[in-house]
Amino acid sequence: MTLLVVLPVIDAPQALEAQTENYFAAPPVVLPNDPPWILSTHVGIDEIVTDNVLDSEANRISDLSSLLSAGATITGDTARMNATISVTGLYRQNIRDTAMNQFSGDGYADGQMAVLPGTLYLSGKSVMDQVARLGGGLQNTLVEAAQATNTYSIQGAAYLYNHVADFGTNILRYQAGQVWFDANTGAIPGAAGPISSSLSLSGREDFRMAGTIVPRLLSDVSIRRTENDSGASGSGKFVKESAELVNEYELTRFASLIGDVGFERLSDDLYPFIGGEDIAWGAGMRLRPNANSAILVSYGRHDLQSDFAGQLSWRLTPLTAIYADYSNSITNSQQSILGNNENMQLGPNGVLTDLSFDQSTLIGTLDEQSLDAGPGTNDNGGALGIPLMDANNFLTLQNGLSQIRALRATAQSEIYNNTLFLTLYLIHTKQLTPSGIGAQLQPPQTTAGANLSLSRAIVPGLSANLSVGYSHGDVNADTGIGDSYNASLGMTKEISNSLLLEFRYDVFERNPGASSTGYVQNAITIGLHKTFN
Repeated sequence: MTLLVVLPVIDAPQALEAQTENYFAAPPVVLPNDPPWILSTHVGIDEIVTDNVLDSEANRISDLSSLLSAGATITGDTARMNATISVTGLYRQNIRDTAMNQFSGDGYADGQMAVLPGTLYLSGKSVMDQVARLGGGLQNTLVEAAQATNTYSIQGAAYLYNHVADFGTNILRYQAGQVWFDANTGAIPGAAGPISSSLSLSGREDFRMAGTIVPRLLSDVSIRRTENDSGASGSGKFVKESAELVNEYELTRFASLIGDVGFERLSDDLYPFIGGEDIAWGAGMRLRPNANSAILVSYGRHDLQSDFAGQLSWRLTPLTAIYADYSNSITNSQQSILGNNENMQLGPNGVLTDLSFDQSTLIGTLDEQSLDAGPGTNDNGGALGIPLMDANNFLTLQNGLSQIRALRATAQSEIYNNTLFLTLYLIHTKQLTPSGIGAQLQPPQTTAGANLSLSRAIVPGLSANLSVGYSHGDVNADTGIGDSYNASLGMTKEISNSLLLEFRYDVFERNPGASSTGYVQNAITIGLHKTFN
């Protein structure tokens, strides 16, 4: 099918893209004369010396961690199927903190299969990652293992395309997604409730008409129903249903007007006050500064609330680009992860994600690749977006529904042999339902932060990587404001075409305001990684 029978884990470290914590590197480039399937395997060992293995202020313990890794990357491109699977398993062995000895992994899979070319397609995506349980953009989950939670997700969909003469195209789809969590999943007093697995099911019907009613008018009739449970204990089945007519009228080659109108219904079987039904609508415009860029802004009413939504994807030059989006939606931690992973794009800059349909039905409909480019299209070579590893680290992981307003942005550039990548985020979360039976609602939380990385080839075979990060957030009513800082400096030496030696220094400071749970941690990592093609 879509090759998701292998639960993915991670990609081998590749030059500057992969320091020891980042296995979501860019997939290998497939050349015209390459065989249809390419397999690459890799092994590695990393030694991490830290002065605070427990991430604790009061109980500072130094330790030596050994990380053994092994995995494979498979890419395929045939007449009926294209797929990328990157899998790496990790085993951690500590000398002193043996409670953290464990197997884990990171990675992704993305594939599409044409059962009946032009008519019926199957697709699947899967991600395994280690993320910050309390959000705020944890920078090195392999070093700060005590703060991390393992996530596993798998999604599959069937798409049925039907062309109605020259009038339009009908697309009927059904999708199922499951997400699991492991390690550090219980309630964190005063900060977060428990997090548990969740299943999401959705059906969607789109009938798209491009210029068939009025020249230069794109119309899309979209009907959908989504079911999602928001955690195991004390939660219900959250259902979203909607029917909308979405339009985009091209005024010129560089500007168009957009608008939608319809009806929506939200419900939760355990929390009736969450539900309601209302008219859904939106209006705005899209600007196209150049052929590879678009700025789309709208104002309207969705998820029973009125607000703006927007997406900016702008290639300023061939070497410089910016991306940003803003959304306001009712969702939960599990659905946010599934939405990010559903929009996963494998491009030359690694694994990226952008605004999902559940975050903005208007933008999601207009910018969806399967609707815009037609069946069987899977070319993300020019994709822009938020790094998937960052996007899944922004939110606190806990059960229950929340209203989430999210502003996210990235900027990337190649300047004088320096590769720059900047990520900015501002996330406001208002919990609407408790995370478990008897649990209290957490007060609203706002987190803002920035991550900047700089990589440079010093001489052939030797490169350097510098990164800094900062986040600031309202932890809760008792502890007040929390601040986190991180910085790292790394070097990568190419011993041969397939053997890399890596060195990295990390420093972290967590200061959750008035509480006594802050800490400082220093860590040095030395790694050796071998690739077999």
